[in-house]
Amino acid sequence: MKTVGEILQENRNKKNLTLDEVEKATKIRKKVLAYLEKSDWSSLPSATFVKGLIKNYGKFLDLDEKELLAFYRREYDERRDQKKGFSRKQKNDSSWFRFTPQTVTFSVVGVVVLVVVGYLFVQYQSFTGSPLLEIQEPQNNIKINKLEVNLVGKTWEDAILKVNGEKVTVSPGGTFSLPVKLNRGLNTITVTAENRFGKISTQKRLVVVDTSDVSTTLPPAQNSFSLTVKIGPDSAVLTVEIDGKQDFEGVLVAGTEKIFSGNERIRINTKNAGSTKVIYKNIEETLGGVSEEVEKTYTK
Repeated sequence: MKTVGEILQENRNKKNLTLDEVEKATKIRKKVLAYLEKSDWSSLPSATFVKGLIKNYGKFLDLDEKELLAFYRREYDERRDQKKGFSRKQKNDSSWFRFTPQTVTFSVVGVVVLVVVGYLFVQYQSFTGSPLLEIQEPQNNIKINKLEVNLVGKTWEDAILKVNGEKVTVSPGGTFSLPVKLNRGLNTITVTAENRFGKISTQKRLVVVDTSDVSTTLPPAQNSFSLTVKIGPDSAVLTVEIDGKQDFEGVLVAGTEKIFSGNERIRINTKNAGSTKVIYKNIEETLGGVSEEVEKTYTK
């Protein structure tokens, strides 16, 4: 039967993840992850501490936490039985150890102190490291023909996120998505994530805007119309089609306001209608219920 460590290592390899990547995502030190995958319980603190680590690691790998803990308890009980057998043998051979209330008290206090110190040490290591910062969109060194790009990424939920020096609200779970205005030519998008200890992670994206082959002349005001989309209290996945052509597709975080303009019609599809509000002709409406997918078309 497989050990807990073998199960963890096998599923990490299936996801093509390195221990460094798991360390960044779970905030569990690489050294501790290696002990877990080797089932090296002797190098780890108390069983209570180990159970918490196994639960967090298993959750990250999308494993059944209860099943993992059951495997661990089996291994732990076997190891404890082996130690008990060895202790009984020693007791029969010698009277060097006496089981007293004082020894129980000292043992319990020692375990509690060890757990507290271990927990504080892990937390200290996690918070003093640079925060996670991943940018999914846009790719670096890309060329587009629009004066706006959708920035999508992920960081720690409690990190302070800034885009080109401007603070940005992070959604629950640490995800973010927002439109970034660009100028013609070369643009540099600088994204930073800062934790409470002042440690900063930085990512940059270079985007070239070339509108030479695209007409940027706006239609006469009398032939166009506009509406405003507001997102909140949660984020929403949005697809917007203007005059038969897709204009936007992506995740908008809570607090985002975006204006769309068209000549004939604007079609909006949202995966979270309860957090999608549209202001059109000075009338604001919520498109539906929480987590409901709704599509609606607006015409001039």
